[in-house]
Amino acid sequence: MKENYNYVNIVPVLSYFNAKKDKSLILIENKRKSGIYRWNNLVTGKSYIGSSINLVGRLSIYYSKKAMLSKLSTRTSIIYSALLKHDYVNFSLDILEYCEIDVLIEREQYYLDILKPEYNILKVANSRLGSKQSEATKIKIGISQKGVKHHFFGKIHTDETRMKISESLKSSLMFKNCIKLRPKSFNLETKLKMSLRTHGVKVKVFDQENNLIKEFPTMISVALHFNISRTTVGRYLDKNKSYNGYIFKSNLIIYIYI
Repeated sequence: MKENYNYVNIVPVLSYFNAKKDKSLILIENKRKSGIYRWNNLVTGKSYIGSSINLVGRLSIYYSKKAMLSKLSTRTSIIYSALLKHDYVNFSLDILEYCEIDVLIEREQYYLDILKPEYNILKVANSRLGSKQSEATKIKIGISQKGVKHHFFGKIHTDETRMKISESLKSSLMFKNCIKLRPKSFNLETKLKMSLRTHGVKVKVFDQENNLIKEFPTMISVALHFNISRTTVGRYLDKNKSYNGYIFKSNLIIYIYI
């Protein structure tokens, strides 16, 4: 018997619909933040979920083809290969959640479990389980970490050194900034607006006499047609407010667990 359950709509904190066009905005808006992100392939429909205590630092790697090619020379990465193959213009990026460092892995695992992204080789957050490395890489790593060649061979940290390392980490700027972050909560109205921005909700355009003029598949297509921003579309959407004689309307249903 098929299990009966209701679908929960995942509403990202931020969504960037064109990873190439929105590159500068992505790197500006996510400075000094930690959280969970998702790459979405607009061609294949597949996705990848990751996390980082420094989102800009991690995302900058994805935006460096040289860095991705270098990493691919030693290990397998489906998301790197997909980005190089399809290019950024065919990807969107979601910031699923900003969160504190101490719950980062737990929250990443939550999204891995419920969204099951196809590009993730690793099914356990912060784990190398399931990843592949070339034989040459395995040999190099093994040699570099054995015996006297290991940088810490024969040494033991004193209690004083351990305390200094701990204090240094706690006082770091990145730690201070990330520890202040809290998962955001949104009321129903805000969730509706964010879902409209995130998903391909159809938008109908009427004149002031309530005559249907045209129907668009997404808010982006409305913005492009009228040469305005997505924010402007959202400001007039379902408000019965006229934009240059036009009224924007849409229908949206969000399902929640009962």
